[in-house]
Amino acid sequence: MRRGRVQKSKSCSKFSYVDMDSGVLNKKLYLLDGSFISGVTPYVDIDSVMKHPLWGSNLLYNTEEAVVNGHKDYIRAGAEFLTTNTYQANVESFKKYLDLSSKQSFELIKKSVAICRRAITEENCERNVRIMGSVGPYGASLCDGSEYSGNYIDKIDLKELYDWHKPRIQALIEGGVDILLFETIPSVGEANVLLNILSEFPDQNACLSFSCKDGSHLSHGETFASAVEKFWSKHYQKQLIAIGMNCLHPKYVAPLLKSVKTENVNFIVYPNGGGTWDAVQKCWDTTNIYKISLEDLTLWNEKGLKIFGGCCNTDAAEIARFRNLIDTLCC
Repeated sequence: MRRGRVQKSKSCSKFSYVDMDSGVLNKKLYLLDGSFISGVTPYVDIDSVMKHPLWGSNLLYNTEEAVVNGHKDYIRAGAEFLTTNTYQANVESFKKYLDLSSKQSFELIKKSVAICRRAITEENCERNVRIMGSVGPYGASLCDGSEYSGNYIDKIDLKELYDWHKPRIQALIEGGVDILLFETIPSVGEANVLLNILSEFPDQNACLSFSCKDGSHLSHGETFASAVEKFWSKHYQKQLIAIGMNCLHPKYVAPLLKSVKTENVNFIVYPNGGGTWDAVQKCWDTTNIYKISLEDLTLWNEKGLKIFGGCCNTDAAEIARFRNLIDTLCC
């Protein structure tokens, strides 16, 4: 498997690289990118993007250059993983809001991987930057903030949920994504559906990241500890390389990690900037911004953190700061 050389280049000035063997994370700590929306903000009319039902995924269709530029900024900031711009992408919504056919929608989701690879190639990065295929929850398509409650899981038929998720997962895999990223998943029920689909692609690795409402519970109400115990088992570890949480206030990370009794867990953690999502106004209330410190990262790392990055309200400048924190911690 190709490995990144530890060498500084003009366009990629950081020294870290991804060293993976058969899906196993070998380094102490890897850096994920930040929010797609924050990353693309300098290149688009962000107000129109935030108000669109596809919340940025439509940029795959008509604003490819902006997407590439956003990815490049994260590469230059030192990210070792890029996420595809597919958090809210799905065949049904592409058909509805972009007037595409099922086949065209499928191919557009695949294209997101090619766009990431284009950014990596054009940046001529010496680091071995990997691509994570973003698979957001069904609730994200409802545009009502229900990915932070998971209330739909008690109402939707699980076969319908399976049929909704599978095409984009298959598209990302066919597109050649390195790792799938099931993110902001609010419930054990939806995680079950996603991992059942994953099992149909036995050679594909993935990370599973939950949305959590406090220092103990998933957004739907199950305890984070019980979810980790369930999914970080020998059965699921055949394909899962990390499990964790995202898009939560950083103050909840430590208690959530401390609540887990399961041993030898590889955690993925990428909090938001500390704000609160206003589903009515379609914007973030950023009055409670939190600055993640080296002390935070040291504690999380001691609890098993392996992949760290940022979610909403985290831009390339913040990812560059995280790069420095990681390099300080791991040197």
